Amino acid sequence: MNDNFTDPSTPPRLVWITSPDNYDPRVQERLRREGSERVDMLRAAGFDVRIAHSCDIVPVWNGSPRLLWQKEDLLAEYAGFLVTSWSWDPAIARHLEAITRTIRASDCPLLTDGTLDPEVLGLDKLAMYHHAAALGAPVLPTVSVPFGRYARRALDAVHTELPDGPYVVKPRSMAMGFGVLKADTTQHLSSAIDLLTPGGLGCLIQPHVPNDGDVRVYVHEGKVIAALLREPDDEAYLANVSQGGSGSGYEPPAEVVELSERLARSLESDYLCVDWLVTENGYVFNEWMTVSAAYEDLPDRDRRRVADALVRYIRHRLDAGAPRPR
Repeated sequence: MNDNFTDPSTPPRLVWITSPDNYDPRVQERLRREGSERVDMLRAAGFDVRIAHSCDIVPVWNGSPRLLWQKEDLLAEYAGFLVTSWSWDPAIARHLEAITRTIRASDCPLLTDGTLDPEVLGLDKLAMYHHAAALGAPVLPTVSVPFGRYARRALDAVHTELPDGPYVVKPRSMAMGFGVLKADTTQHLSSAIDLLTPGGLGCLIQPHVPNDGDVRVYVHEGKVIAALLREPDDEAYLANVSQGGSGSGYEPPAEVVELSERLARSLESDYLCVDWLVTENGYVFNEWMTVSAAYEDLPDRDRRRVADALVRYIRHRLDAGAPRPR
């Protein structure tokens, strides 16, 4: 553990650990050229932001938790950590687990946790559905696919537990619309399971419900502060802006506000972003994220409000966890 305490005269340190191997190298280069609005915002707010790639980090225990990166220990000085902890590659995901567990064992706050029991409720959509449904949120019937040669046994559960197709197949722990597949028939669904199962990601099956996109609701300190409507492009079925959808400001109805705030309270989260499918029969819970959720497509006024809330949240977490001088 580090014994360093925060010096009010120095900028608060943030370390953002990313996984560039999630992306095509050409996408990486474009992102490098364009920079990151999020990083620019945090630096403008007075944070000393460093970017580290997960592939360059070696987690260690040697008398204390250590994260070795370019001949230094990232945990040697107090900092807040943001970890992009999802990946389509199971080996990368396991490495990210080692990184996040090492940070949690240190004095440094893992800012992307942000919920009760983050090991379970941080990324696993099945765990999210159980939790949200227990609190009264509408949740689609969901079938989790078994492993390996037993995966097709999920089809029996689909026939008894879900309405007739089309269906959506999605990884249990992923982001940005990666790996979300629409299967129009049972044969399509069977083939999708055959293709996805060897990857070892773990998959969920749900009915595909006609919808007008989804609404992301931003909750800060127990209150909704903004909402973003994301709509799919033309005949597409994904509303993620990263997958070609478009975003615009939105005024969520009272029921969505109340449920979003209820979820945030139950998770003991001071900064939570909750996604709801917009269907003809009402709003259906989709998933939640914490500080890694995008807000850049909000209208200017809402974007500034969410950015300010994000900065306040990070400062609060850093102040609350900072070691004190002895």
